[in-house]
Amino acid sequence: MIYKKQSLVSASMCDSTKKLSAITAVQLVEDAVTELMGELKVDGITAMRLYNAMWVFTKNRIRVFRRPDWRERIEVRSFFSRVSSALIAIDTEVCGTDGAALIHARVELTAIDMAEKRIRRTGTVGISPDFVCAEPLSELDFTRFTDECGTLLETAPVRSTNIDYCRHTNNVEYIRFILNTYPLSKLIERELCALEVHYKAQTFEGDELKILGGASEGADRFAIVSNDKTAFECMLWWK
Repeated sequence: MIYKKQSLVSASMCDSTKKLSAITAVQLVEDAVTELMGELKVDGITAMRLYNAMWVFTKNRIRVFRRPDWRERIEVRSFFSRVSSALIAIDTEVCGTDGAALIHARVELTAIDMAEKRIRRTGTVGISPDFVCAEPLSELDFTRFTDECGTLLETAPVRSTNIDYCRHTNNVEYIRFILNTYPLSKLIERELCALEVHYKAQTFEGDELKILGGASEGADRFAIVSNDKTAFECMLWWK
């Protein structure tokens, strides 16, 4: 199945450049993924209700070819590109009205047993091994991050509005924490061309997050640490 929807880039989806923000790009991708899974009745809410499990995003890679402008019409397509016993991968493409690619993305998800806090086989949470996978989008292979995380940039507490229905910090909030370490001038003068995120551990309301950052291999490298454990790692590439 290929899930499709059309949308208009609204003011709330834009940043100070009047274009789709990096945060909204991540939200757009993750919403398409969850909506596709919802159509197939294998979404996170269903997993909780029927299987006492929850889906967690483990990786997300996004390539940005062009950020759409305010009030520009876009089409979003999302489909399964890989299914294994341990994880699923879903690719998403955002296109303009002329059919030109604006954003390509791939996310990996794993199911976690809510009682035993261990990884569940995908077949136990409604994913059939004969799920039809479409041809994967190109150049979305995940990077192996090094251990170098840079220096401490700032700390931030996890507040109640950072929490999602899984009762942990929402994935997109980590992107917000990272982007808030940049001055506005840097976000205006450069264009994001790619980002990759690895979600390593959960954080919760009241946790104090240490945000580390530095340059690495032509990109900005970040990590978020909580309770002496790395919860989040990412790299941002700019042009």
